[in-house]
Amino acid sequence: MLNRMEFKKTGRAVALLGAVLVGGTACQDLQVPNTNNADRARATSNPQDIQAFIGGAIFPGIWDGIHEDEDVQAAWPAASELIGTMQGQNTDLQFDEFAEPRSSHDNGIVLSQGNGPQGARDFWAQITQTASVPFDGLQVLDSGVEIIVNGVNLTPQARAFAKFTQGWTWGYMGLIFDEAHVLSETTTLPSAPDALLETTLESLEAYPEVISSAVTSLEEAVAVAQANPGVVNYPSINESALWFGATEPVSNSKFIGIASTMAARLIVLSARTPADRAALDWNKVLQLTANGLNEGHGDYLFQLNAQRESDLLIEAQSNEPTSERNLRWDYRAIGPADQSGAYQDWISASLANRDRFDILTPDPRITVPLQPQTDGAYTRYREDDNGFIRDRGSYLYAAYQWTRHMNELGPGFESDEDLGEDDGSHPLITVDENNLLRAEALLRTGDAAGAAELINVSRTRSHTIDGVEYPGLPPVTAAGVPTDGNDHCVPRQDDGDCGTLLDAIRYERMVELAVTDAVRGYAEMRGWGTLPDGSLLHWPVPGNVLDLYGLPGYTYGGVGGEASATYGPVSNP
Repeated sequence: MLNRMEFKKTGRAVALLGAVLVGGTACQDLQVPNTNNADRARATSNPQDIQAFIGGAIFPGIWDGIHEDEDVQAAWPAASELIGTMQGQNTDLQFDEFAEPRSSHDNGIVLSQGNGPQGARDFWAQITQTASVPFDGLQVLDSGVEIIVNGVNLTPQARAFAKFTQGWTWGYMGLIFDEAHVLSETTTLPSAPDALLETTLESLEAYPEVISSAVTSLEEAVAVAQANPGVVNYPSINESALWFGATEPVSNSKFIGIASTMAARLIVLSARTPADRAALDWNKVLQLTANGLNEGHGDYLFQLNAQRESDLLIEAQSNEPTSERNLRWDYRAIGPADQSGAYQDWISASLANRDRFDILTPDPRITVPLQPQTDGAYTRYREDDNGFIRDRGSYLYAAYQWTRHMNELGPGFESDEDLGEDDGSHPLITVDENNLLRAEALLRTGDAAGAAELINVSRTRSHTIDGVEYPGLPPVTAAGVPTDGNDHCVPRQDDGDCGTLLDAIRYERMVELAVTDAVRGYAEMRGWGTLPDGSLLHWPVPGNVLDLYGLPGYTYGGVGGEASATYGPVSNP
């Protein structure tokens, strides 16, 4: 926790405070005023402008932070070791940040792509800036302004969306950082520099409070939607470039499902350790997922086109020999599917003795069943080691690449070029996620049979590979993961034993929800205890922001360091 009284009211910090509060950037103009009011006046000059201002919060704001910024996409996939085997040709200091065993995070004041890890401060800047949209929009709506279009009062539509994006932005800051700003629309920003600085520092909250505030905002969005079913719904991207940018219109019930699933996600992924995860309010997760996305809703699909590309999708699926950022599945994620014993040898070996290996698995999402050197429904087998440098560690190598969109979504995803743009869509929040969140909540509250039923929805699903349909995995039961007639079981634990129901949930979440966005996999693996030793459990407030606020520098991570992970998956609730 920052000691907010340990700050020096430097002229630079005071002059730039307003810009940082809403943008988090390190602007060097010493005379920059509080830009909040100026932005509001320009963007909310009439009701239609207010609608457009609020309705544009996801794209480009949130989308850029979780899918487009190159430095963000280079950071958390590599930090997670989910879809992030470290690519070989990154700059030395970028590589050092995520080499194993992990070292502490460089949180210096001045960083650049050439001399240090930039992802955390880019994420802080982008998401904090986006959080200013619901702040401004809600303040205007609270002043009594109404949005009336063709005689219909659409103010609740804008209010519900503003509360939703407020919860999303606050929540994602709480997932990544130890502290973040929670600036409610009821806050009046003072004009005096000293008072503005104090308000800014007081708005920094520890991550549990940030997550709690985010969940409250999402619940408020749901309440507005429930009270106004006729107007709280949103057009598809073909009808409007605002709002969700979804392939299909977002109905009132689907909006409620999206917001409820997001709230449950934030609670579960906020856990920093397996012990934290076990101690969560799982009854609250049950309550939220009961209203979450269900089979009647379908996935929340964000439409991709030439203006909306995803750097994350490009990096995750590309396989160019000269690419700096080819990504592969990490064996910690899909290794438990292996039946040959190779994964157990790999996970128990020293870093120097780990290398790529082929997976023998009946799971058709990984390969054609029991044919290791083949493509699966979500995966491609790579004979090459494109983008990797052996001197940086054989433990980074992997034979399999996540290519689910390339395999499934057709136009725009058929080659290694332009994998994140043009036609196609990308799921950000899914029915499978809600099912698996609810399954874990049921298991942790004593209903193993109910958990098994939900796990089996995705687990037993058949998949088509090259025109051939393959059955899914055998269903789990309340007793755990069964073996098939060949003594195969998926997943296996690190010691080779067949997995428990909790192991099965973890495996399903790894495989089904991969590349939802840049940070979800990292937050997921943190709570499961599968991050490499020394990984950060959360990031500090970026060094440039600390300097701007006049606060002392600090950092986390490294083996034995503060807020650092120790690898140790837990198989029982």
